[in-house]
Amino acid sequence: MAFVEKFLSESGANPAPRVSLRPAVARDADLLWRWRGEWTVRRHQPLHELSVAQLRADVASQRMSDLYRGRGEKFQWIVSADGEAAGWITLVVSNWEHGLAEVGYALATEHQGCGVMTRGLGQLLEDLFHHTEIERLEARCALDNLASRRVLEKNGFRYEGLLRGYFKLRGTRVDNLLFAHLRRDYLARG
Repeated sequence: MAFVEKFLSESGANPAPRVSLRPAVARDADLLWRWRGEWTVRRHQPLHELSVAQLRADVASQRMSDLYRGRGEKFQWIVSADGEAAGWITLVVSNWEHGLAEVGYALATEHQGCGVMTRGLGQLLEDLFHHTEIERLEARCALDNLASRRVLEKNGFRYEGLLRGYFKLRGTRVDNLLFAHLRRDYLARG
């Protein structure tokens, strides 16, 4: 391992960062507000203008224990790369009876393109499909958001269709791609 690290540092290549997840807490509101304002984060998604106080209240209202009890609607995690907060993942449960939920995510500009979200989302899938009642997890991404599409595909999400004119972004209707991952498919991957 030391040889690999030495080779990577001498060749100029950066080793993949260590990625971890933790539940978002109220004090993360400042980070979320800052990230939501970055052009690379807003480029493909119509994020509502929210104040730090609104973000703080939103995060403070989540009870992560509810996720594992099959209740609650919205949950958020902070994704860290080498111990530094790098982005977030949001889970919205639309129907507990049928185990239906949707996931969304974003990374701060300086952490994009390093595989951080691919690994972060993979960790979340492991937890959700082994410890919750979620059976079907959906995700959408703008048609031209190739990086987000790759994150989903690398984590086993399957393309299910084109959502024409799905939302309005800076005054223009934007097509989205719908992806989904099923618990049974995840568990079959081993």
